[in-house]
Amino acid sequence: MFPVAPEGRIFVIGTAWLAVITLLFGYTQAGALLVFVAIALLLLFRDFVRPIPPQALGILAPTDGTVQSLDEAADPFTGKPARRIVIRQRALGEYNLNAPQEATLVRRVWPGKASDEKPDPQLTGQLGLAFETDEGHALSLALDLRRWPRFVRLPVITGGRIGRGKRLGFAGFGGSVTLWVPITAHVSARPGQLVLAGADLLGELPGQKKASAEAPAA
Repeated sequence: MFPVAPEGRIFVIGTAWLAVITLLFGYTQAGALLVFVAIALLLLFRDFVRPIPPQALGILAPTDGTVQSLDEAADPFTGKPARRIVIRQRALGEYNLNAPQEATLVRRVWPGKASDEKPDPQLTGQLGLAFETDEGHALSLALDLRRWPRFVRLPVITGGRIGRGKRLGFAGFGGSVTLWVPITAHVSARPGQLVLAGADLLGELPGQKKASAEAPAA
């Protein structure tokens, strides 16, 4: 079966059934148009399984697109220095949003909804997600919601643990995604590079932090 994102199945199946019914009633032109729309929706909501690179500390691309810029900026959730990677989504790519690393979702900011804390100005008009890895590394992800048309469904829950490269939800169509990683991370991505969500590496996190310094010799 052609893999379709869960968020798009109702649209694809509904349009396909409507096309069948229309054709059965003899409305050939309208039925053919609906068949075309169903195929277009099938391609729009496609969701193919991709191999995840084996590097345990590798930072995965969160979306299909082109690396637009690389610089340094404070993480909008922690306020600490971070490396910022901006990716422009592909106009005709898969619109899934994937976790860059295995981590716990510790906080999220949804525009237009009440929040206990005032969001960082960097998150104005953006949906923000803050993650923390088992090693204590903070990674933040933001999806720009100021571009239309858009269709975003991210059924992720604060406190939930998300596997490396696992799908967070659907984020379309053709916006930009910003990823903040620790300043100590090695970033290998370059502007203009085409990346695929959950399959291509953007860099690598530093090794596991020590819980405490070694005790001095007696």
